[in-house]
Amino acid sequence: MTAAAPTLDVSGTQPIPFWRLVLVEFRKSYDTRAGFWLLFTIGLLISLLQVVFLISFLVQDFVYATFTDFTGNVWLVSLVLVPMLPILLVTTEWSQRSAVVTFAIEPKRVRVILAKLAVAVLLALAAVVLMFVVAAVCTAFADLVKPDFTEWRVETEFLFLGAPLTVLTTTVFGFAVACLLLNTPAAIVLFLLSWYASVGVFAAIAALIPAFADLLPWITLQVNVLLLADGLPSGGEEWGNLLVSLVLWIGLPIGVGLWRILNAEVK
Repeated sequence: MTAAAPTLDVSGTQPIPFWRLVLVEFRKSYDTRAGFWLLFTIGLLISLLQVVFLISFLVQDFVYATFTDFTGNVWLVSLVLVPMLPILLVTTEWSQRSAVVTFAIEPKRVRVILAKLAVAVLLALAAVVLMFVVAAVCTAFADLVKPDFTEWRVETEFLFLGAPLTVLTTTVFGFAVACLLLNTPAAIVLFLLSWYASVGVFAAIAALIPAFADLLPWITLQVNVLLLADGLPSGGEEWGNLLVSLVLWIGLPIGVGLWRILNAEVK
């Protein structure tokens, strides 16, 4: 008589809590050399650029500085650097072949991807907080040394809405590109080309084909995102431009990328 093959009943096993997946993905964000140095570089540049502006302000005469001045250039830099975090989080699973272990421990791949997105959002918000904290320290020091030329003028709409929204949007855009390509160098190149070169290419096409100019506000993600720095759109057409560009540049790549991740053979 042949004995029945042993079976393992896991029906009563509790799934891995989502918060634990987030903690694991957070550790992955700094537990590699690339991730650690990227986080270190972002923090260093956010601080260094504002310190350089502070020094240039102190050594010049008859130059005014405000809290907003300390955040302006750093904010633009963060729109490029912070999206590299989700690109590394998503693509390293495939380039370093750790996806086998990840998806064996958590077979529901969507939960892993959502955990990576949650970590990217939290790190992006942390970068925004760091930017404003360093700006506050630099403004306070400038006010102490040159009080007559320093103003605590804070644009609350930019502080609480514009800066977080723009950084988060570009972060999710980087996440979408990473899901689409699953390759670190290719995702970085496509992100930079899409963010910088696409506007120039579309403008050149519009110069050759005047009818194409009417489409520019609907397909230029960079322009619509930068407009968020001044607050949410005020009219229906502006909302339409923003939503269509978000769907085109973020929604479609995420949809295709998730389909690819869910159906890809893990090796």
